[in-house]
Amino acid sequence: MKIKRQQPSEKRNINKTITIPAKTEPTTYAVEMINITKTFFNGALKANDNLNLQVRTGEIHAIVGENGAGKSTAMSILFGTLKQDSGIVKVNGKIANFHSSRDATAAGIGMVHQHFKLVNIYTSLENIILGAEKTKHGIIDMKKMHSIVKELAKKYNLSVNLNSKVKDAPIGEQQRTEILKLLYRNVQILIFDEPTAVLSDQEIAGFLNMLLEFKRQGKTIILITHKLNEVKKVADHATIIRHGKFVKEVDVKKTTTQDMADAMVGKKLVISVNKDTNLNYKNKPVICSIKNLNAFKIAQPKVLALNNFSLDIHEGEIIGLAGIEGNGQTELSLILGGLLKHNVTGEVTLFNNKTNKKTNVLKSSIKTLYKNGISHVPEDRLKYGIVKDETVAINSVLPEIDQYPFTKWGFLNNSAIFAHAKSIISKWNVMGAQGGYARANNLSGGNQQKLVLGRELTRPHLLSILAQPTRGLDLGAINNIHNQIMLDVKNSRASILISYELDEILSITTRIVVISNGKVVYDSPTIKTNRETIAKYLSNSAIGGA
Repeated sequence: MKIKRQQPSEKRNINKTITIPAKTEPTTYAVEMINITKTFFNGALKANDNLNLQVRTGEIHAIVGENGAGKSTAMSILFGTLKQDSGIVKVNGKIANFHSSRDATAAGIGMVHQHFKLVNIYTSLENIILGAEKTKHGIIDMKKMHSIVKELAKKYNLSVNLNSKVKDAPIGEQQRTEILKLLYRNVQILIFDEPTAVLSDQEIAGFLNMLLEFKRQGKTIILITHKLNEVKKVADHATIIRHGKFVKEVDVKKTTTQDMADAMVGKKLVISVNKDTNLNYKNKPVICSIKNLNAFKIAQPKVLALNNFSLDIHEGEIIGLAGIEGNGQTELSLILGGLLKHNVTGEVTLFNNKTNKKTNVLKSSIKTLYKNGISHVPEDRLKYGIVKDETVAINSVLPEIDQYPFTKWGFLNNSAIFAHAKSIISKWNVMGAQGGYARANNLSGGNQQKLVLGRELTRPHLLSILAQPTRGLDLGAINNIHNQIMLDVKNSRASILISYELDEILSITTRIVVISNGKVVYDSPTIKTNRETIAKYLSNSAIGGA
């Protein structure tokens, strides 16, 4: 075989294109958490177990997992309020050894906690500026700060009465105050722990747009949420945690919400839907009758929250009470639960149709209401739902702690109390409860909520008032609770579900009532309505229409 050799006189093709590999920039991380382990109770509870997290600079990174999976613990370590047992935290490539939240703030990190860090006796404005006051000639310039915060609130659609004290503000307004507190400090790494839990659809849309605007500004956002539809809308990557361990990181755009949900719970998750199409509830006995109920707003004592509000609740009903926050839902919940009686007029009657007993709700004590059939999951679980420094066991029997079998001959029967607590812990998957011995304050927010729900739906009752019952809960827990609510009303009971989550109301209720300016403006069986119709009435409410 002859091989032709190139002769010196022959010319090479010097025009041939040569491809040079593109230079790739190394990935820069705003946050790295490497093999983080954190235990409590002398190692008995492992909240984080060799957990790893990498958050790219300038992205929106979601952290998802079940309640008690260790998400908030990891972020508390990053924010300096907890110290890891082992592992390394890096911020912008440098090892960080934070000893307090002040250190984290100095490093450009801000956090909105699930349980708010507000001073109740201060106004919202005072809380927002606390520790970051602006002065003029050595004097705090309140006028300037009021103007700055007011502009921020307007820009991001976060309605807050800056001059009212936090103790008088609804829980949703407290949440917005926390968000404004962070915005005011203009930090570069923003951590949000369940930030949309008490926001309406309209407010959530504004909040998510705010996150995208932060991203455009070059900020890094870490978002702890159980709302996977929100993750899909704004997040770039998501880290999934289960039992304190890293499961995987996913590219959100390439991953379905179903896949993320399955990874969170470790199995296929089937979402519950109420298939009850019975439209004849008005032919069933009335459990609770509300007539011409009037009450003033807690935060604005001269403004009516409920204005001749009337509603009948029948056996077997799950009534979904929808409405923009501040239209009377909070006050109605507290009145029915016996917690608000001042300047309340009208009639509220609870009927026990088996014994023909009637209870005047407005003139009865909380103890009487609980004994006669009211069950109440309050909107603010920390203020009204639990005693934080008591054990899970004691909290599991609070409304009936003085009754048999939990009290015998005037003494607490601890064996009965702990047996009851363990049944709630097991059925409602209350993680971190240590068989009932853990303090309620040491549970994650979601597990505190499951404890309250388990207690209220387990004890004897006729009517359950459920105010934001799934706030801050993971999909698996929400699914379980929805199933329990649907089962509960089959036993000649009824429920009022007060929720800002339209998807929740549409999925499990039998009837939907929209409240605006303290009045019923829409009332329909769920099967005969849709999201668009409800949204129309909610929008009218938001702009002051009827």
